[in-house]
Amino acid sequence: MLLHYKYLVFTCIQEDISIFKTEISQLLSNITKFPINWNIAQTELNYKEIYYPMPQSGGSHLNNFIIWEPLNKQGTTVFFVNYEDGWNSLIELYAKTFNKITTLVSLSDGDLAFPMYKFSHYVGLKQRSIISYKDDKKWEFFQKGEILSFEDESYYTKYRIKDRLPNTLIIDYLEKAGWDVSDSNFWTTNKPVYNFKRIQWDK
Repeated sequence: MLLHYKYLVFTCIQEDISIFKTEISQLLSNITKFPINWNIAQTELNYKEIYYPMPQSGGSHLNNFIIWEPLNKQGTTVFFVNYEDGWNSLIELYAKTFNKITTLVSLSDGDLAFPMYKFSHYVGLKQRSIISYKDDKKWEFFQKGEILSFEDESYYTKYRIKDRLPNTLIIDYLEKAGWDVSDSNFWTTNKPVYNFKRIQWDK
């Protein structure tokens, strides 16, 4: 799988990194004691310092994320956080608050006990989400929102639920939405990278 991760979650944001950095800081200041309980620094593009080979489960650990501008998609931003849901609530709030286009995805190795495959596309208040996952011994498939023009709906009726949203389809959807994550230049940059690290919980 991409970058040899067992579970990979990240968000592509249709906004310049300098603007996103300002806007996400504003949003964090509304919902947390930011920047008092945070450390923000320019850093190297090192995904493993955030999580590897998969993020820690649950949400009881302190938030830690990096943002960068992909070399093959200038003028946009990648958001890479140490939460297994990709900090979906923050991304959704960001899209709705600032009327932005964001795409959050989750990709999984097939050998995981509980794999999760997800494609969530936000355009301001509008959301399109497709999810396929295994919960205990049972596979579940869920979708909501208006179907996007580039979707291949034939996948969603496959007999095996695990085949309805494979990694290859998510990667294809991302490319059609404007981000080629199969290109190594997506995972590198020639611009500054920023690390937002929560150093303690709010009191």
